[in-house]
Order: sequence, then structure tokens, then C-alpha cells
Amino acid sequence: MRRFVFVISFFLVVISLPIVFLAVWHPRRVQGAVSDALTGEAISGAVIQAGRSALYADGAGGFDLGWICGTRTITVYMDGYLPLQVEVPKARFPSQIVSLLIPLTPTMLSGTVSDAETGAPLAGSIVAANHLSTTTDEQGYYVLHRVRTGALLSASMPGYESGTAIFYGQKAQDFTLQPTETRVQVLDLYSGQPVSGSLVIWGSAQFKTDVNGTAVIKRLLNGSLLSIHATGYAPTEYGYNGGNLVSIWLRPNTLRGVVRDSTDKHPIAGVEVTLLSAGEIVASTLTDEAGRYAFQDLPPSSLTLVAAAVDYDRFESSVGPVTEMDVYLQRFEVKGIYMPLGILTSERRVRELIELVDRTELNAIVVDLKSDRGWLAYPSAEIKAQKSGAYQPKVMDIKQFLALCKEKGIYTIARLVVFKDSTLAAAYPELAVHKPNGELWVDFEGSAWLDPFLTEVQDYNIAIAKEVALLGFDELQFDYLRFPSDGDISEIRYSQESTLESRCRTINEFCARLQNELKPYGVLLSADIFGLTVWVAPEEDMGIGQRVMDIAPYMDYISPMLYPATFISGNLGYENPLLYPYEVVYRSCMELAKRTKTRIRPWLQHYSWNNVVYGAEEMRLQKQAAADAQTYGWMFWNAAGKYDAQSFSVATKDNRASI
Repeated sequence: MRRFVFVISFFLVVISLPIVFLAVWHPRRVQGAVSDALTGEAISGAVIQAGRSALYADGAGGFDLGWICGTRTITVYMDGYLPLQVEVPKARFPSQIVSLLIPLTPTMLSGTVSDAETGAPLAGSIVAANHLSTTTDEQGYYVLHRVRTGALLSASMPGYESGTAIFYGQKAQDFTLQPTETRVQVLDLYSGQPVSGSLVIWGSAQFKTDVNGTAVIKRLLNGSLLSIHATGYAPTEYGYNGGNLVSIWLRPNTLRGVVRDSTDKHPIAGVEVTLLSAGEIVASTLTDEAGRYAFQDLPPSSLTLVAAAVDYDRFESSVGPVTEMDVYLQRFEVKGIYMPLGILTSERRVRELIELVDRTELNAIVVDLKSDRGWLAYPSAEIKAQKSGAYQPKVMDIKQFLALCKEKGIYTIARLVVFKDSTLAAAYPELAVHKPNGELWVDFEGSAWLDPFLTEVQDYNIAIAKEVALLGFDELQFDYLRFPSDGDISEIRYSQESTLESRCRTINEFCARLQNELKPYGVLLSADIFGLTVWVAPEEDMGIGQRVMDIAPYMDYISPMLYPATFISGNLGYENPLLYPYEVVYRSCMELAKRTKTRIRPWLQHYSWNNVVYGAEEMRLQKQAAADAQTYGWMFWNAAGKYDAQSFSVATKDNRASI
């Protein structure tokens, strides 16, 4: 019996042990997932620690702790989140699978970003912690979640130096950012010297450069546009692309200097100083009493400076990278010969005449650019010139001619015949004078004339003169600056009544226009007049509107055509004026000097006429007469351009004007 009881008891104990175990330890299988408490997203890699064992959540944040007995607490860790302890709940039945959903609360770091100098909040600053980033609000406040321990914190804002810190678990981190400082140095493009007092403009802010040409700008942003201004310099703009030091080069846009006599260095007042660029006038001015000239607001293009003054050789030179340029003019008197348009068709003949000038006392050539027929020696851009076929393409390139003369230091004068123009009259008969029956009126040579009264006629000749001036001639000489004379002038019909008053007024006003519109081109002006003009009463015009008083005031030189051959028997009291070359020239120049203060430079005769041979002696006498009358040089005329070298002495050339 006792054995039976023992057996029964042992059996009951054995049976009760599992029950007690299950009751006391309550084993259950624990599984679960870790997620972000704010976003609900799974947290991969979270550490789930149970006792001495630990495991990592998988890519979906899941984990499986296996069997857990008794009351147990697990701890869940994840960098960037607050650690969380979770007590594993008991299952309803032993050995039941228990699922845990564990939300981890992200860590939170907050703070402000402000200006270190002003304390003002910096809205829009970027605060970053490794791959995390956010921007500050209007109060400069920011919040960052999930910052990992040891992360490098940074705060950045355009125009400021970045701020950094290390995250070690703190809940707050403020940043004060130092404004960036950009040194903007303004330099002279030509000299490399600093430009003090320059104004650097950025938006509404303005900064002035110091004695070192430097301005310090704080908080300058990449992509900002700076505008720089300084007296005497062209304004410029600069796009800032970063850097603590920026160099900006300003181009000087002024040019000044003094025009002086090359011999005694005295300043010359009233000199026309002109700046040209690509054949166009940039600016023009007259020197003051101290010989000074000044230009402002010059363009960046290549410039040529031209200075023209009576009694001096014309100056022309390119302008280098300078702001001051003194000019020295050499005294000069023309000793020239005439070259007709026809010679320009033969380069050989052109070179022969240039050689003649180069080896003798001669120093100038007067060449037809607009001939007695209205033909042009260059291709004009004027529509009327093009439609009338005025350009003679067989002539030498006029630029080549000028280059040859410049090489030899020869003064060039462009002869422009004004109102005698058969070419334009044929193409535009409405601009010409006519007979009563409407036909074109022609003179004894068969040449047609334009109507001087018509503004359109004057405009055409001024336009041609401007083009010729820009070609680079030293002087423009106007011929046939009058109304027609040779022919039956009683038949001429003008656009208005031709009277002494109307003719003289027209020529006078046209000459005033020539001076006003051509002087800025830096070229001297001269006019040819009949030799007899100086002998008629000053108020008379010989029926052609040509009076000294109306023309000379607007010209730099007045050139009477004092060919003894043009004086008829009885003129000046000589039965045959041809036999008195000295007297005709001297007396005429002296008479002309009584009527004008304009410089006189006479035309002299270089041809024989009516069985009277003009040789070297006659040429010498005419030159002597001009010298004795104290004229400003002389020119010899031969319609065919043929000259006797023995008429001109060999002399050393004067050098061209130079700086």
C-alpha cells in the first residue's frame, strides 16, 4: 500500500511539474516590428536587446526574439531615436506567439541661426546634420529629427561664413554666423593703378573705394551684379561669382592734352581736334587759349586723333591706352601742284608726280576727287552719286594714293568742284539749271550746271565733302563755288530769281554751312576764286555770286587763280599781262589782303599761253611775287598735270608733325 501511494505521488509530481513551469514561466514566442513614431515608417537596423542577447531589425523593421519565458523587458535602440524599454506581455495561452509593434520616438534638435554682428535671425538658412537638412523659418528657428550621435552639424547662409558643431545628444544648438567680407579692388585698365573714390553699387547699397581702390562689401551673394562708376572712366558691370578678393578694371574714357608748336612749344589756341573711329566722328572740340583740349565719355573702340590748324601741317595719330596726349604741330606752307582726275587712271603717272614732289621743294598735291564733270575718284555711298554713275572705277584706289603720299610726307588736298556738274545734272535734271524751253543749259564747254539755290544740291555737295574728309585728306579745296559764267547766261532759268542779293546770299550761306558741318572732321578748308574777283568793287559779284567778303570768312585759305593768261589786255594797266607774271601775282595778292584776314595761298600758272612761253624763270618770278606778298604758300596749275622739274628747287623735306 505504501508502495502504491509513493508511486501515485511520484506520478502526480511528474505530471504537475510542466504545469507549474508553464504557470510560472509562461513561455511565448515574441516577434514584432520597429517603426518611426512620427512617420510610421519601418526602422531597419534597430537593436532589440533581450537580456544578454541582441539582434537587429531586418530591412522591414521586423525581428523575432524566439521563445521568452517569464516576465521579461526588452530595450530597443536606434541612433537618432530615443531608446525604449518594452515589457514583453504574457500570452493568453502558453506557447502563444506574441507580436510587438514598437514605435521609436525620433530625437529632436532645435535652435536658431542669427547674424553674429546684428543678432538678427537668418531666415532661410540651411541647417544640416550629415544627410539631414532643413531651413530656418522667419525667426531663424529650425528643428531637426533623427540626428545621430557624432553627426557634424552645420548652418549656412549665402553671404555668411558657415557655422559647425558636433551633435552629442544635446537638445538645442544655436548658430551665429559671421558675414562674409569681399574686398572689391577697382583698378585703372591702362595703368593698373587703384582708382580711389570709385562708387561700387550693389542693389540699393553703395560703397566707395579707399585710397587703395578697395571697397569691403559684407554679405555679397554669388550671382550678384555690381555696377562700378568713377569720374573719368566708363561705367562697368561685374557679375560676382565668389571669392574674397575681386579685381575690377575700369577703362578710362577721357582724353586730354595740349596742342603746341613743335618749334618753340607755345600752346596753340583754336585748333580743331577731332576723334575718329572706323571712319566716323566720335567727338570734336577746339583748343582753348592755353591750347588745351579734353574729351569725355569715349567709346571702347580704336580711336584716331586729328588736329588741324592753319599754318600747320595736319596731325593724325592713333590713340593708345592713354588719358593724356599732347600734340606738337609743325609749321607748314603748301608748295603744291595740281593732279587732274585723269592721271589717277595711270599708277605710273601718279608715282612720277609723287616722286617729283618728293625730290623737290614741293610738298603738296591737289588732286581731283570731284572733277569739273562731276566725276568722283572714290565709290561714294550717296544714292545720287551711285545712280548717276559718278564714280570712275578705272582710277587708282584713292586709299592707295593717300598711302603713297603719306609715306613720302606729302600734304594732300582734295579738289571738289561744286556747282559745275554734268554727271548729276544728267541723272537728276530737276537739280540743274535750264533754258527757257526746258532743256539743260550748258556752258561753252558743253558742261551742265546745278542750281546753287536748291538745298538738295547743296546737301549733295556737303555729303560728298564729308565722305572725302573721312578718307584722310589734309585739306578740302572747293572750286566753282559760284554761279555759271561762260555761256549765254541770259538764257539760264533758276529755281528762283537770280539777283546780286540772292546770288551772294546763297553762296555766303553755303560757305557757312561748309564750315559748320565740315570743321568737326578735323580738315582744313580752302576756296578757289577768280583772279579778277579781287579787282572788281568789293560789293560786286561779276554776275556769279563770288565775292571775297562772302566766302573768305568761312575758309582757312582763300586761293585766287592768278594765272596771267586769264587777265586780258588792259587788266591791271598791262597791254599783255602774260608778260608780267611777277606783277600780276604780287599786286593781286596785295589787293586781296586788303579785303580779308583769311590766309592767302594763290594758284600760279604752269603753262605757256598765246605764244608766250612760261619756263623756269616765269615760275620763279611768280613764286617770288607770292613770297614778297607774304602769302601762305602757293600752288601751280597745269590742266594736264605736266610740270617741269627745273621749275622747282631741290630742298630738304620738313618732317611730318608728330607727338
